[in-house]
Amino acid sequence: MIALQHEYDFKVITTAFDLNETQPYQNIQLNAWNKVQLTNNTPAIEVWYSSTHSLKTNTFKKVILEANPAIIYINGLFTQWFTKPLLLKKAGSLKGMDIVICPRGMLQAGALSVKPFKKKLFLSAFKNATLFKGVRWHATNEEEANDIAKHIHAKANSIVAYNIPKPPVINLTQSNKQENKLRLIYLSLITEKKNLLLLLQILQQCKATIELDIFGPIKDTAYWNLCLAAMQQMPANIKVQYKNDVQPIEVQHTIEQYDAFVSLTKGENFGHALFEAFSCGRPVITSNFTPWKQLQAKQAGWNVDISNKDSIVEVFNQLSNISKNDWNIYCNHGYSVAQQYYQQLNYQQNYSALFN
Repeated sequence: MIALQHEYDFKVITTAFDLNETQPYQNIQLNAWNKVQLTNNTPAIEVWYSSTHSLKTNTFKKVILEANPAIIYINGLFTQWFTKPLLLKKAGSLKGMDIVICPRGMLQAGALSVKPFKKKLFLSAFKNATLFKGVRWHATNEEEANDIAKHIHAKANSIVAYNIPKPPVINLTQSNKQENKLRLIYLSLITEKKNLLLLLQILQQCKATIELDIFGPIKDTAYWNLCLAAMQQMPANIKVQYKNDVQPIEVQHTIEQYDAFVSLTKGENFGHALFEAFSCGRPVITSNFTPWKQLQAKQAGWNVDISNKDSIVEVFNQLSNISKNDWNIYCNHGYSVAQQYYQQLNYQQNYSALFN
């Protein structure tokens, strides 16, 4: 959004609550438009904060009509933010407004494997009701465009416009990795899709000295309880701590305190946290279900087979033995991955095609 503010006026409709919080954000007006400054160098955007977690359809309609947008951009699937605009459009309440939907990786095989029957039924119902008629789809890479063609329609109007992440840090900090020890950071939502429980189960089998710090909001309490139980069964050589959430502006600084970033995710269309790890010079240990592939060949990280626990245990044990000097080779190559991605972005042309 920040990168495109000089070309487009943005208005955001959202709730006034952080994930799983019962108290709204401080210093905002509820059920009203607020001026929000994203950075010191960009103009403010308007944000409408709902005082409730779920908006009534009539309220949704009223606020959208107040905003009077040319385009309604829906971020993600399977929520009220996805459903209600499509129903209002179908009812003829949003005349003259185009709709753009970005699945954000929610059509990947790994993501659809979580509650698959419910999601399949949901998409089938929407297609049968022709709610996707006239919709444009934002694919953040070619793989997501293929997922849209597979699960929505082979001829869906899909436009590829790559994610615009935070730029790489200017001053790269070298790792202080100790030989025979590995310090890992998990920084993400705590949900089944992100696969934290698998990571904990793998650590239980490791012989190396490994520390894992977990950051991120707990989205699925039942799943987190399973993770807590696994954390209580760690051997003496493994130390795991939960350290709550971290503010977006602090993500890069937080990651660079560790040796590597780990995410055994079941699917990411981009993986902003993965990119931020590269962008501050830290290698990544992740699955094969992200755009960040062939990491071993690039000496920027490790892609692991999440269906093979034993192989991941072996990777962790081997990584703990790498010396600081050799480790910093991976840090530097990870940073190069972020630099190359950022330098090749042609986002102005791609987003112009998406929004115009």
